[in-house]
Amino acid sequence: AALALAACGPRATPTPTPAELLDRAAQAVSAMTSAQFTLTREGAPVVLDPATNTTFTEATGKYQAPDRVSASVKVSLLGNTMQIQMLWLPEGNYVTNPLTQAWTQAPDTNLDGAAMFGADGISGVLKDGIQKAALVGTETIEERETYHLKGEADGAKLATLTACALTAGISYPVDVWMETATSNVVRVH
Repeated sequence: AALALAACGPRATPTPTPAELLDRAAQAVSAMTSAQFTLTREGAPVVLDPATNTTFTEATGKYQAPDRVSASVKVSLLGNTMQIQMLWLPEGNYVTNPLTQAWTQAPDTNLDGAAMFGADGISGVLKDGIQKAALVGTETIEERETYHLKGEADGAKLATLTACALTAGISYPVDVWMETATSNVVRVH
């Protein structure tokens, strides 16, 4: 009888598949009304403005749904490293002059903060851009219990997250950490 009672007790909830987890994470990103982020470029800096050879290595900012992003961007210009501010708004993109800090219309760049949070950005990569996804396990990241998933994605699919620094047609490794309780994305690498 004890065996029958144990078998009828509560069952452990099975861990969702990697595809289900990535879909939940994509839905969580799409549902965000605001977020803070840090984008760190590893490897060679990405050219922001070919006319001045301005490059960037890091951007820290805020997203406000549906399409407003502000960021402090670490850039290198003429051998000097400095911070500039960038805004991506529906009415246009703006940047501070590194010397005067005055706002001006931003030149066309591959770094597009608003696109990172658009349909082809983070949520698009999570929804259908990661191939061969596998659940590595659970980890604590920034004091949050997360699922850690690994997979790969084409450079073209990662363009909005990497300022077009990767080559289309080549697969790159991708790691995603998402909260186990909420599916909110904590880190993408």
